[in-house]
Amino acid sequence: MLLISDPEVRQVLTMRDCIEAMERAFAEEARGIAVNRPRTRYKVPPDLDKPGYMANIIPGAVPSSGVAALRYDSTIVQERVVGGSKRMDFPSPLKRSWGFVLLFSLETGEPLALIHDFSLSAIRVGATTGVAHRVLSKKDGNVVGLFGSGNEARRNLEAICCVRNIERVKVYSHTREHREKFAEEMTELLNVEIQPVSSPEAVIKGSDIVMCATNSSQPVFEGKLLEPGQLVTTIVNTDGVHRRTEADPATMIRSDFIVLNNKETAVTNQQRELLDLIDGGKFGWEKVCELGEILAGKHPGRTSERQIIYYKSNTGVGIQFAAAGALVYEACKKRGLGRELPSEWFGADLSEWMEKGFMPSP
Repeated sequence: MLLISDPEVRQVLTMRDCIEAMERAFAEEARGIAVNRPRTRYKVPPDLDKPGYMANIIPGAVPSSGVAALRYDSTIVQERVVGGSKRMDFPSPLKRSWGFVLLFSLETGEPLALIHDFSLSAIRVGATTGVAHRVLSKKDGNVVGLFGSGNEARRNLEAICCVRNIERVKVYSHTREHREKFAEEMTELLNVEIQPVSSPEAVIKGSDIVMCATNSSQPVFEGKLLEPGQLVTTIVNTDGVHRRTEADPATMIRSDFIVLNNKETAVTNQQRELLDLIDGGKFGWEKVCELGEILAGKHPGRTSERQIIYYKSNTGVGIQFAAAGALVYEACKKRGLGRELPSEWFGADLSEWMEKGFMPSP
């Protein structure tokens, strides 16, 4: 079994490779091959305005990668008001990320790897965004309007630039220094003109793609500002602990159709920002599809250059961690990276029982 650190993940996992892995995994799920189970989160204490412990648990399996995965993220969270807007903060008292992906062999059931998930998680979110933009954005779209200036904003923009010939990016975040630093760093990294702007309206106007990658708990722009042909993407959602959304009802109502990662999680996590509109008759489930359905040809996707499409990346799913984790594991084995741990440390010895003819259940 390999223990794989965060620097090793960054060393071996490229965005382009991860985009291809995500496309394959989501298509397999839509065909009934790969398996996801809904995300589970809980917080102790449940009060949103008090710092407390939150667990984030996501399982799934991708047969073509040969692995099942369990993501367990252990963190401290608190909702605060910053600049007049609610947002989620993650204080990290010890300045460490305590998140892991466990990989298991689909052939033997044995644990294969324990992988730090901080960098892996942001890359798999960005890579899935890349898949969605490759199939949903206008092929000649070259202007991105971006909300956010943190780690997720960097990775999601990187992925978009992998699948579209982006010429210009406008970025907005509440903190002027953050958006200016983002523009400086990412212009050099991506070789794309990135301009910090001072309002949400400037982000939306004239953009082909509107990408939201923030810590906000409430909408970051008004849906009435959207223009024909735009693809809107958000990554913040209600999760069973916090009610959160980066998009307002007008965005969902005005969209020609809405794309989710996983419908079942929208229901089990009670993502009321979407469900309230459906229950209220603003539109029906026929307007909502999954990303995998488009990849598998079960939904036509974009059929007009003037359609407004909303990709609500509504949950992390286990197939993301299985597919990306398998890439990391195989690359580390090939390069001799990671720390080897005896596999027997992680499993009880059943030989005495099996020699007596028993096959005891777990």
